[in-house]
Amino acid sequence: MKPLPPPVTFAEGQRYVYGLLAAAAGIFCGGCAIAMIALLMWGGWSAAEEHSIVLIFGWSLGGFIAAMIVVIVGLLAGGPVGRLKVEATRDGAMIEASSGEPE
Repeated sequence: MKPLPPPVTFAEGQRYVYGLLAAAAGIFCGGCAIAMIALLMWGGWSAAEEHSIVLIFGWSLGGFIAAMIVVIVGLLAGGPVGRLKVEATRDGAMIEASSGEPE
């Protein structure tokens, strides 16, 4: 695999950094989710604790998955990679996305 060329503009450098941050966020949240599933399956919980542990781990796992989605979408859609403009008026709502670079 040949290496990527170095960024030429500031925007390309920002895209590279935010791409790495998005990838790291996904890897971190995915790893935490896998660790929680492993703890739940092989934790050796007593029968009295099982219901509470399943509830706590279930909500935490849902939080990790939601955080992973929010961070990745936020970094890639709302960061310097692209510009996201949301506008709500009496006529309706509008969502506009652009690359952030002059045309």
